[in-house]
Amino acid sequence: MKKIGIYRRVFPLVSETFISQQAEHLQRFEPTFISSTLVAQSRFASVSLCKNDFFKLKQLTYLLTRSPYLFSNLELLNKLSLIHAHFGIDGVYAMALAEKLKIPFLVTFHGYDITISRQSLWKTGKFLYYQLIFYEEQLKKQASAFIAVSSFIRDKLIEKGYSADKIYLHHIGVDTVRFSPTNTKADERYILCVGRHTEKKGIDTLLRAFALIARKHPNVTLIQVGKGSMTAYLHTLAKKLGISDRVRFLGAQKHDTVFKLMQNAEIFVLPSQTASNGDCEGLPIVINEASACGIPVVSTWHSGIPEAVKDGETGFLVAEKDSQSLACKMDILLSDRALAKKLGLRGREWMCDAFDIRQQTSKLEGIYDSFH
Repeated sequence: MKKIGIYRRVFPLVSETFISQQAEHLQRFEPTFISSTLVAQSRFASVSLCKNDFFKLKQLTYLLTRSPYLFSNLELLNKLSLIHAHFGIDGVYAMALAEKLKIPFLVTFHGYDITISRQSLWKTGKFLYYQLIFYEEQLKKQASAFIAVSSFIRDKLIEKGYSADKIYLHHIGVDTVRFSPTNTKADERYILCVGRHTEKKGIDTLLRAFALIARKHPNVTLIQVGKGSMTAYLHTLAKKLGISDRVRFLGAQKHDTVFKLMQNAEIFVLPSQTASNGDCEGLPIVINEASACGIPVVSTWHSGIPEAVKDGETGFLVAEKDSQSLACKMDILLSDRALAKKLGLRGREWMCDAFDIRQQTSKLEGIYDSFH
């Protein structure tokens, strides 16, 4: 079995289980995760710079230099035939390692890494982003391939000067066996939203929309999973809108908890939008997971979302930041539960047909084969 390296600077993260799931479904390639910081025990073989605070200096040195010689387990790394980095910034670091090992490497772009303006990245003052800015032209030339998680991201890569000949469109799959409808629904009726508290998730739009229909549906709750820089603002907004007693902010939750919430939700809503710095989604995996559970999705005409949600067939799409239209679509589904069920089941069929993780990971292995 061929051995490949999967590069993620910090691994594993609760918000990025899709990376582990993709690796788990590889059939013909054996993955080894490469990270500068391993934050938790991994079930995969792994190589990291350090596992505790004692090596903070080593971390800083790597951040500044990208030197592959800081990895001590070169024996394991020398067995790799390919490196697959997730996110553009990680691609810059994987590039140096692949050059040292004399093996090809490819990079998956997920969203913010290509949509945020480079000027906005510069203004953050984060050296990690400076590395992408400094080495992006070299990355364009040296990477064997780039993977775009949606057609929207593919177009953005081309717009930013990445060679179209090097770009593969590949949707990350969802486990349609695990994420499946439940036969026993909870008594509580609720709308579910899963998303970090950042501008591009549009959760403020969702709160405003829910406030418009809350009185009409007094037995329906809004459950929101996530946290972030806008948490305090969103709590304050819910109070201002008079719906704080109808909204349950659960903060960050484990994947298993989110899974159970999805199965019992009546609607899944994520009104993503383009942030002021250009930040966009790639294609939010949570939307596909909800659809796989047979839950109708209400979202926006944003980025790659229309590739997953068929408007009027598996859910509804509205314009970004349009709380009125969002409220209208949620109201339709809450009022017509038969329609909601019909759209949800069609969404499940669409996920099984086009987004099943086994099929999609097999296609990914086909991409890997191109560079052996």
